[in-house]
Amino acid sequence: MTPPSPAVRWLVGTHTLLGARRDTNMDAFVALPADGIVVLADGMGSTRRGGEAAWLAVDQFAGLLAGTAVRDEPAVATVVAAVQERLVAEFAADGAVTGATTLCAVVADAEDLLIVNLGDSRCHLLHDGVLLGLTTDHTVAAHLVAVGAAEPDSPLARRTANHLRRYLGNPAGATADVTRHRLVANDAVLLSTDGVHGVLTDAQMTDILLADPDPDVTARRLVQAAVTAGGTDDATALVVRPSG
Repeated sequence: MTPPSPAVRWLVGTHTLLGARRDTNMDAFVALPADGIVVLADGMGSTRRGGEAAWLAVDQFAGLLAGTAVRDEPAVATVVAAVQERLVAEFAADGAVTGATTLCAVVADAEDLLIVNLGDSRCHLLHDGVLLGLTTDHTVAAHLVAVGAAEPDSPLARRTANHLRRYLGNPAGATADVTRHRLVANDAVLLSTDGVHGVLTDAQMTDILLADPDPDVTARRLVQAAVTAGGTDDATALVVRPSG
């Protein structure tokens, strides 16, 4: 069966820069606006082949989903499970994890967006001038704050902000959050790695998203702003807007 064309057409802007910490950029992304698929991954720096894992994850996710006739939550979960199985086979066959990654994606399902998230890459929605978080970080820090065991700006939260509780390539398993939203005219969706949202405030990102309707210009400005603000990690921003 031929996959249906997404009902919502997108304009997508992308930009990424290598950070100062490593010799290779461990962020990876695939943008297929005609297929209604935009996916981002941030390879885990604690693993030797994190960058490879990130690229394999986005390629597999986009490729499998582009050939899927049904675009609902169970279908997306099935694709994530297949990517997880591939990554474990490739990077943790003997139990030692040599490569792992986050994954964050937007997928068109008719007029809706499915938001897919594993790890601490993020998806934000700009709606009526307000930036809304559509994902929850799967980190130790976020969990401690959620259960009342730490304050958001406490030393404990800062120490555990990059300790992932869920990620692709974990031999113990990985389950993504999948939520559904509606994208309307003048909205914008931002997918970013922590090299962007870990440096810029929500207010700064909002101002940049509001300043220009061109998603390519916006993506470049977001990444450059993160670098100018002192960010040293790989920085990637993907901006999605309805095309009409």
